[in-house]
Amino acid sequence: MKNFLSIKLHSFLVITSLLIFFYLLGFDFIKINNQEWFNSGDISTYQLGWKYFREDIWRFPIGLNPNYGIYLNGSVIFSDSIPFFAIFFKIFKNILPIDFQYFSIWIFICLYLQLFFSFKIIYNLTSNFLYSLIGSLFFCFATIFIHRGAIHLSLFAHWLILSGFYIEIIESKFKNLFRTINILLSLTIHFYFTIILFLFFILNQIYDYLDKQIKFKKIFIEILKKLIPVILLMYFIGYFSINLNDGLGWGYGFYNFNLNSFFNPSGSTNFNNFSWSLFFPNQSYQNGELEGFSYLGITGILFLLLFITNLFYKKYYTIFSNTKLLIICIPFFLLAVSNNINFGENNILSVPFNKIIYLIFSGIRASGRLIWPVYYLIFFVGIIFIYKHFEKKKALFIILSLFILQILDLSQGLKNYKFGMQYKVTESFNLKDDVWSNLGDQFDQIRLLEPKNQSRVYQKINKILLKENFIKTDIIYLARVNREIITNKKYELIKKYNEKNLDIFNNTIFLSDETKAVRNLYALYGNELYYYFADGLWLISSTPINKLGKNDFSYRLSDFPKINFNKKNLLKFQDIKKLPAGLGWIIEKDNKGLIVDGLQSTLLFGIHKKDCKEITKVKFEMVRFFKKNKDSIKLKLLLNNKLVKKLNIDNYREEFDIDFVCSGNNFTIIDFIIDNPLSSYDLKLGLNRNKRSLILKSLSFSK
Repeated sequence: MKNFLSIKLHSFLVITSLLIFFYLLGFDFIKINNQEWFNSGDISTYQLGWKYFREDIWRFPIGLNPNYGIYLNGSVIFSDSIPFFAIFFKIFKNILPIDFQYFSIWIFICLYLQLFFSFKIIYNLTSNFLYSLIGSLFFCFATIFIHRGAIHLSLFAHWLILSGFYIEIIESKFKNLFRTINILLSLTIHFYFTIILFLFFILNQIYDYLDKQIKFKKIFIEILKKLIPVILLMYFIGYFSINLNDGLGWGYGFYNFNLNSFFNPSGSTNFNNFSWSLFFPNQSYQNGELEGFSYLGITGILFLLLFITNLFYKKYYTIFSNTKLLIICIPFFLLAVSNNINFGENNILSVPFNKIIYLIFSGIRASGRLIWPVYYLIFFVGIIFIYKHFEKKKALFIILSLFILQILDLSQGLKNYKFGMQYKVTESFNLKDDVWSNLGDQFDQIRLLEPKNQSRVYQKINKILLKENFIKTDIIYLARVNREIITNKKYELIKKYNEKNLDIFNNTIFLSDETKAVRNLYALYGNELYYYFADGLWLISSTPINKLGKNDFSYRLSDFPKINFNKKNLLKFQDIKKLPAGLGWIIEKDNKGLIVDGLQSTLLFGIHKKDCKEITKVKFEMVRFFKKNKDSIKLKLLLNNKLVKKLNIDNYREEFDIDFVCSGNNFTIIDFIIDNPLSSYDLKLGLNRNKRSLILKSLSFSK
């Protein structure tokens, strides 16, 4: 009988998983050699991380993936490529199709395990096979589950949370071993699950300490037994390939849970916004709070009422005792809400954190995800409550009716995931120029002119990176990077450009979407390089691209912005968009000026010949970027590569001028060289490693 039930169970799980699998992906995206759906947002980097990891040699730590990021010493972990699968399938790389992807397999496995563990939990508490099957369906259609499958595939493994619950309710002498295995497994999938499971384990220990009077020493030893293998595995698969502080990030209190999230059906994919509910209207939330998306659905809202009722009235034993439920749910809920408590667009309370406390919480920057255990516990309590409150046949009828009602409500949202709609890219992302064809056969590396993680260029060419066989790239989209290295490499490249170093272009093609920066490069190298413009992007190399020979695009770079004087013979660049910025600048909305970034920043502009000899002065207005930096800022100004002024800037705001002499070229260059720039990190103001010193507010020319 037991074997018969097992066959029935797994047949149901497989068939149901397959049906949902085909619905979510369609018949094209399920193919293991179809990469067409990896084309937007975070999803594209999952396959790219796997592609570069697969083609690389084996390294230690085993998850290292330096070719996807070149100088960043990155790991397959930080491309969210599901390290467990990446490492496993790399063993068989020689027999797999060249465009193999394992993410469709992953989605099916997650669907199956989501059903399996939810069934096992309900069956363990009810011993009713049919009731447990129907109850498990709620979890496979959970909004937080489906929502993640469209945006973050590695975060589709919600079954890890369910397996954590299941381990706690079973009686086994191997319970501690199962806990450890579950936590270690989560490390090979996504670290947010590790955070959730480790916190869940600690909260269970606190409950045992309060309820069973277990000695604190024993709890400490149990935590240590989990922590040691966690750290060892993290090292083995490459978590420590970046500095510990690079694992921290801004966002706690921004990517949080809104108090209306349980009742707010506002959903989205990478391409559109929609409502999940047939019955409830969309509500507002604040920027970043999509991370806390957790619409319960109409039946889930009823389960929430039953959850509250059971706490204060009926007090059935559901999945855990009421005391244990509170010990688990309250911390997860508070951490998810964060220090910014919002209801819709309204901030109810904002609790300021000092730097140390914020530093501690910055490891869970997307805190809204910590609501997931609470969400699932609400459903388990509701399902078990109904089974205990009604006799079996009525309970079965009620749970089936509630499931149908839930699907009816969620049908508005589910239709946005039909046959892979959530992955289909818009035409605006497609590159059509022939210049991209077979580019990987000519160049070993494809790089950004100014290194940056998650750049606009990446969003445009991720499909090219997938199709072409480049050995290395720094055009990346990673969850975490070594901030210091990527910043220093940018400054190092700018230094080499200014030294007119051609070696950096060997077997390498550089890309940029900033004409100003490419114009700066043209001013330095001239016709020693080849410049192509295709699909809104500049391609720069030291050899002709795809045997196209000399190009016709250099005229666009040699046409420098000209200064036109008004009747008062004065021109003032007050609009930052009109400033002729080259390399070494950052523009930020709040600063209303050009920020000197790094060691050298360049302005380039043309002057009409009739005005050239009449200009006598160039006046600069600059302010300090960091008000708290009291040290003198050492500035050198070069006009057409000649030193014209040295300054020690001590005041917050400084105005100064230089004598102007026209160059023999059709353009003029002004270089700002800073001897001692500092970053937020240097000043202990934050984690940003960009070395920013001055903000150029305006400059004016006089005759």
